[in-house]
Amino acid sequence: MTDPTVAPPRPRTARAGAAPHDLRRARVAVATLFFTNGAIFANLFPEYPAIKAELGLSNAQYGLAIAAFPTGALVAGLAAGGLIRRLRSSRVAVAGTVLTGTGVLAAGLSSTWTLLAVGLLLAGAMDAITDVAQNAHGLRVQRRYGRSILNSFHAVWSIGAVTGGLMGAGAVAIGMSRGLHLGLSALVFAIVALS
Repeated sequence: MTDPTVAPPRPRTARAGAAPHDLRRARVAVATLFFTNGAIFANLFPEYPAIKAELGLSNAQYGLAIAAFPTGALVAGLAAGGLIRRLRSSRVAVAGTVLTGTGVLAAGLSSTWTLLAVGLLLAGAMDAITDVAQNAHGLRVQRRYGRSILNSFHAVWSIGAVTGGLMGAGAVAIGMSRGLHLGLSALVFAIVALS
């Protein structure tokens, strides 16, 4: 006879720490956003010397143009919270990814110092919004996991940045036109973010 004061054994479940399939998919989706965020802007770095030379920029002009990126990030980052509350972090992160690629492409194709600065300002603004949104989304997934996984997303961002830098260096090495290179980069990473 079974003792009613003793709880029946619990049925066996998946090992501790195992995540359901939909939770793993959410983690991969967030990691993909971090990867694209790192890769998009890093594609532009190897193009900087040629842009500076083609536009005939002094070191001061070049430095001011580059400063437009963090300026855009500083200004737009404050708006990210409101956008996330209205539209959801996942949507804001994806839209920001597409617009960051657009800003990088505009900066790469610029024919004047002003257009370069405006393109970098846009890219910086969208990058900051994407960054806040993808971190907010990553925290949501982390809460569902019940353990810290945010650092893994930042590691994936670094892998994306290295990948983007290598892509840019490869494009420069083979003589690919800047418009084609950055256009393909923006298109590929937009498709990845949207999928």
